[in-house]
Amino acid sequence: MKNKLNIGLAFSGGGYRAAAFNLGVLTYLEHIKLDDQSVLDKVTALSTVSGGTITGACYAMGKKRGEHIDDIYQGLYKFMSEVDLVALGIERLVSEKDWAPGRVKSLITAFADIYDRELFHNGRFGELMDDDPSFHLRHMSFNATEFSKALQFRFQWSEKVVVPRLNEPLRGIIGNYYYQTPVGIAKDIRMADILAASSCFPGGFEPINFPDDFVFPETPALLEFKKDEEHHISLMDGGIVDNQGIEPVLLADERMQRNQKDTNPQVPPDVHSLDLIIVSDVSSPYMEEFTSSIQKHMTWWRKLTPIKVIVINSIVCILGALGLSFSIVRNFNGLIILFTSILTLNLLIFVLASSILSMPKKFSILKPFLKPLSKLLRLKFLVYENLLMNRAKSVMKLTGEIFLKHVRRLNYQKVFADDTWKNRRIMNAIYELKPGEEQLKNKIKQGKIRPQLVPTREIQEVAKKAAGMPTTLWFTKEELEKQHMLDAIIACGQFNLCWNLLEYIDKIKRDPTNTNENHQLFVGCEDQILSDWEKFQVNPFWMVDGFNERMNVR
Repeated sequence: MKNKLNIGLAFSGGGYRAAAFNLGVLTYLEHIKLDDQSVLDKVTALSTVSGGTITGACYAMGKKRGEHIDDIYQGLYKFMSEVDLVALGIERLVSEKDWAPGRVKSLITAFADIYDRELFHNGRFGELMDDDPSFHLRHMSFNATEFSKALQFRFQWSEKVVVPRLNEPLRGIIGNYYYQTPVGIAKDIRMADILAASSCFPGGFEPINFPDDFVFPETPALLEFKKDEEHHISLMDGGIVDNQGIEPVLLADERMQRNQKDTNPQVPPDVHSLDLIIVSDVSSPYMEEFTSSIQKHMTWWRKLTPIKVIVINSIVCILGALGLSFSIVRNFNGLIILFTSILTLNLLIFVLASSILSMPKKFSILKPFLKPLSKLLRLKFLVYENLLMNRAKSVMKLTGEIFLKHVRRLNYQKVFADDTWKNRRIMNAIYELKPGEEQLKNKIKQGKIRPQLVPTREIQEVAKKAAGMPTTLWFTKEELEKQHMLDAIIACGQFNLCWNLLEYIDKIKRDPTNTNENHQLFVGCEDQILSDWEKFQVNPFWMVDGFNERMNVR
């Protein structure tokens, strides 16, 4: 029985918040024991996005290299707490050393070089490409988004398909349906470049170009691959199309189902091969309501209109010209400099105004619309300020929150709106146990969770701190030393998953629909998990403290 349980794990994006939270998830899964193995050893499918790729890729590489979980924890903890990624990235960006011809000099490529040096130590994707039976990750996908077809670009490696379809890659697609990378090329991809592509979020970074910005050994196969223009695409953050990394886990389940059916025709076609999917998510479904920008303080310049500025500027220009002429005649050098500066400034204002007024024509706006647009010259700058501010705020909210939350709902529906996944799914969200969380309050009020699962104030305060961490690729000195933010987020990943597993055990005990003997393994761990939860209730950091103590010794 111990070799049958299959778990799929999806790590969401979210910068260092995601990396730290998912490190907590990994360490807690490793802590729970099933016979002589851990629950983490039962994870056969792993999908990661953006900040989640930091932890997921480092774990996969570390595990493949035979590292202990303490070593993986130590490496990631020290990277997030001691390596100044932004400073080193900028330092690398301004350096002229070792930039290959054709590789764009950008912040994201500079970050990739730092990742390679500090995290992966020249690790290549090929290290994950073999059939080591002791390696529990049978399906891995580190995800980016390509800017040609607007689809997910997966750096994927899976167990071999037993009966492949026509032209189907045996190990899954490295790329997507339209852009596929040969295995011989993919094995030389740096893990650092994969992480850079997966975490290249819009606004913070520019796109990273594949394969030109990736660092490869110059092999004949690579040179031949680069000759085809269709292989050259731009990649950005995987969270653009699936910030939870759910789709690759579902694709892994589909491949596993096919292999099971092809090797054993008696296997029912509608039974999922994954016994459980855990979606570890640091994003939130909530957002603040949009409020329009309304300027209350009418300062002098906000009362002006463009037409008034043009008139005033014309008068000042005439007076400046007269003053300059007078100064030249009288040979007043100081006044010559003053009036020359005034005239230069006024001429620049005229040039700027002329450029703005000519913009409608540059955008091919039809003449019937130009006449009404001229009336805009009578609007106060207060109105212009509100027009620009509201547009900027709405665009930022649309791209940074509304769009991502809508995509989040669509991706969650693939699992949580599908009854075939009932009792085979857990959402492990960072915000679930923070104070004031409505779903938690409703579960307590309606008696849906046992009294022991009501979190203490200590747990809720740590969860609140962890959920409030912004999406960044750094921790400030204050966050590390005074707020202990890194420890708080790791601890939140640990006790949050502990809580979710206990809630899950209660669910399948009440209603075992769609479960099998493998799910009873979790029920058998109930006492162990409940004991951990009782420790978390007293000290949310008890497990983090243990890791940190061992790390200092090591």
